[in-house]
Amino acid sequence: MGSGASKTPTAPPVIHAAPVPVKTSSSRSPEDDAPKGDVPRTSQRSEVSASGDDALPEYWYHSKGTADHANSRFDDMFYAPETEHAAFEEMLNESYVAKATQDRPCPTGEHGKTPGGCPCVQPGADPGLPTRYRVRRVIRVEASDIWRRYVDKRNAIRESRGEGIEEFNPPPLTRSVTEKYPGTFAPLDNSVNEVYAYHGTFVRYALSIAENDFKIEYAGSSTGTLYGRGAYLGESITKADEYAKDEPDGYYDGVFAVLVCRLTMGKMNCTKGDPKAGERVMSGEFDSTCGTRLFRELVVYDADQCYPEYLVLYQRVYAKDDEHAIEEKMRRKFFMQIPLHWKNVATNLTKDRFSNPEPLEDAGKTHMQCLVNQSRVQPSRTLLRAERLEDADLWETWVSVKAGLHERLADDEQLAEDLKNLGFELKVNMVEKDLRALTKRPCKFLKKGCRKGDKCRFSHNEFAADLGEEGLAAGRRLPVDELDKEVHEAFLWMACSTEEEAEEIGKGQMKISKKYGYGAHFYESLNTALKAVRSKDGTKIAILCRVICGVPSDNPEEPDGKDCIILKVDENKRKEVLVKNFSGVYPEYFLALFAQEDLDAEQAETNSQHSGISGSLPLPGNDGGDASGDERKSEPPEDPDDAVSEAVSKDVSEEASVREEVADSDETFVVLWHEGWGDVKAEAFDDLDEANDRFDMLDGGAYATILVNGRFNELRYYGTRGRVMREMHDHFWSNFYQGDDEHKPPFFIIATNVDGEAYGDQFGSLEDARDNIEEYNLPLVIVDSRSGGKMGWWLSAV
Repeated sequence: MGSGASKTPTAPPVIHAAPVPVKTSSSRSPEDDAPKGDVPRTSQRSEVSASGDDALPEYWYHSKGTADHANSRFDDMFYAPETEHAAFEEMLNESYVAKATQDRPCPTGEHGKTPGGCPCVQPGADPGLPTRYRVRRVIRVEASDIWRRYVDKRNAIRESRGEGIEEFNPPPLTRSVTEKYPGTFAPLDNSVNEVYAYHGTFVRYALSIAENDFKIEYAGSSTGTLYGRGAYLGESITKADEYAKDEPDGYYDGVFAVLVCRLTMGKMNCTKGDPKAGERVMSGEFDSTCGTRLFRELVVYDADQCYPEYLVLYQRVYAKDDEHAIEEKMRRKFFMQIPLHWKNVATNLTKDRFSNPEPLEDAGKTHMQCLVNQSRVQPSRTLLRAERLEDADLWETWVSVKAGLHERLADDEQLAEDLKNLGFELKVNMVEKDLRALTKRPCKFLKKGCRKGDKCRFSHNEFAADLGEEGLAAGRRLPVDELDKEVHEAFLWMACSTEEEAEEIGKGQMKISKKYGYGAHFYESLNTALKAVRSKDGTKIAILCRVICGVPSDNPEEPDGKDCIILKVDENKRKEVLVKNFSGVYPEYFLALFAQEDLDAEQAETNSQHSGISGSLPLPGNDGGDASGDERKSEPPEDPDDAVSEAVSKDVSEEASVREEVADSDETFVVLWHEGWGDVKAEAFDDLDEANDRFDMLDGGAYATILVNGRFNELRYYGTRGRVMREMHDHFWSNFYQGDDEHKPPFFIIATNVDGEAYGDQFGSLEDARDNIEEYNLPLVIVDSRSGGKMGWWLSAV
């Protein structure tokens, strides 16, 4: 977020709020004229400055970490707590002046620049001058490099003006509020005319300035440079609002932005108009310009004199607006078009696209490792790699699903009310609690027993103690404060085995289950999610997803009209959730987790004589082998883009010997699944329900999933739509393979419809069958009737 400055050698200390006179809100009405005084008075050195010339504001998330991380750098934006919105609204009200200038655009477009403002923007006109401004969201900027440059410049001005300088007279319009709320606005140094001031602009420009600092070389490109080329700010929100712009018919339609900046004015050149004002500053005569026309305009010519600490998103309110409608809008939390913690936050999706994984830096990885540890996964796992996916197309699809649900709830007030008042059994929020627990500093009374219990503002999570301030700040960058509770948005886990699967999931291609309707499985328990997949080279990939859960149900047999189904609740009260519209899932964080125990188990399995179970059945994608366990080497198809992969035919007469190997007892059930060319995995169960549960977790994956009932007298095949494989065998083998050889067609495509019923057609050649594959549902098989007593299997590669 910096602008290429050198690395900060040491992190600044912290400003502790010094005693300052607390002033209550004045009784001045918005209609009062702007301040007319423009002659500064001599200032005395402020007591506040003694708190430390290079100190960080105490309320910054990064403020506590400087003692432990002297060389730390940070570059973040955070949502300010909603409890602070009132302070900003009070500041806007206190700095409101019911006047317009020629710089306020005509809302109808009929009038050009008019001294004193066109008729359309006068108080009482239509629409008139805004009567007030309502805060929608506040963002705080914590950037070490920009802050360091600001502090260094402030110190330099103080040292160069040792004889004292003239102070603002009267005081800035923002001062009374900033002194009233020292927990939101750090104390200022009046000896160098330090002040909080406004800079109005577009929302996206404000985000860019917050990320990269002011660019003086671009100043005045759209509004002119009355006082020379510099950064223009104002003490009145009304004046700053003249330069604020929304996006008509765009995402930020009706939403305006103003930067609330700490500004060091130093020695001011007070003037009503001086085109050479910038030259006077550059010569060292002054440090800034204070324009004294209708509004006091504050101009600096060095970006380091300004620190953009807050970005306030607000709405204009006019005299004729419906107050009830305004209050309803204020009640709903406003969300940025792109998540605040993304690098692409300022991007306009109507013009630019992006799709890239962003690696998490050390502090982010530390936080994620603590999140994994907190989940008490077994075996314990080490985080090898963590990435955040930023994908414009996937995000836009996700946002559209959320918007559609909002429209649905707007048309059904009772449904919306029910969603607000979900009980524990239907509410999905455990992962959110995990994340929030790792954003609070640990409670010092945790081990002894904190009397405040759940009401304590500190964390009672033992793993939070493992996080330094950098790790805690990294946790606050996670989008916990962006959750839209009105649509039951939640964090949930899913997992996969390979990077290839992760890439597919990152493209929105989820593992789909059809048992309770079309949907994908997610978990509040990371441990459960990881147990649902196999490891590869000792590593499993956990994916933290943002999920629009919508209207839930806990009855899998009645899924109609519901957006998600609570399938199970484990002994720790964590839920397994089937999400029906997987377009409402955004896979945001990908964590590669290694466990030595998994690697050891893989190696043991490879060396085990029991590996004969793999490759011994006529499975789609199986590379061969026989009942004795001897295997042939796997070779991918000659054309990797071919839609079908050939598998080795297997004599049906050998099924009995296979059943004998699989069945160690009467009640053995084995789940088999594919994870690549010829890579068949197996897991055995003594209980059919447990085997079915395991099968359901795999159901709908990118490869065939087959449940084998290990009883000696029975062998059943399952596919991704239920008992597909067995039905295919029963229906087509009996109907066609047992008939007259002369009437047997050479090839069949066999598939199932949505009800699990088998259907298919015959073809004269394998090429004809392949050409028609796209017309059939997955999974499907191609059966070669010319193989005599054998069946040739192929599976469509998903």
